[in-house]
Amino acid sequence: STQFLSRRFGIFGGLAIFAALAAVEGREIIKGLSDVTPLQGDGETITTASGLQYRDVLVGKAGSAPLPGYIIGLRAVVKIGDQIIYETAAGEKPVAFKYGQRPFQNVICEGVEEGIKGMKVGGKRVLEVPANLAPPGVELPPGVPITYEIELSEVLSGYF
Repeated sequence: STQFLSRRFGIFGGLAIFAALAAVEGREIIKGLSDVTPLQGDGETITTASGLQYRDVLVGKAGSAPLPGYIIGLRAVVKIGDQIIYETAAGEKPVAFKYGQRPFQNVICEGVEEGIKGMKVGGKRVLEVPANLAPPGVELPPGVPITYEIELSEVLSGYF
């Protein structure tokens, strides 16, 4: 009699338990996969071999990280010391450029391209760019880096 019950209700009972778990946990799994809200950065300052220092303020989770040839859109505040020398205004279109090609070398420099590696859309970083990675022609006071507050707003694999 127990063989009959386990054979009849075992499969259906197992499927019923699986369906109940899928209904309860499935929503959480889907929510986790579709949630692209950036995470708080750890605040740790990382120094690269070139001397660039960066700190993640927010870690983006949307899309892919930029690769050479991708179209990048970012918002930026650029400072030397306490002096703001460039700022993307609220509501203004982001600065867009092709990763690996710097058409706006007065804003986008080698240090910024190195600093956005690994970022995803929604991420925010503070970059401390040393003189050797600064835009051409920018004279920095000794020991004072150029600071970029970057928010990555777009990463596109190319023009469509």
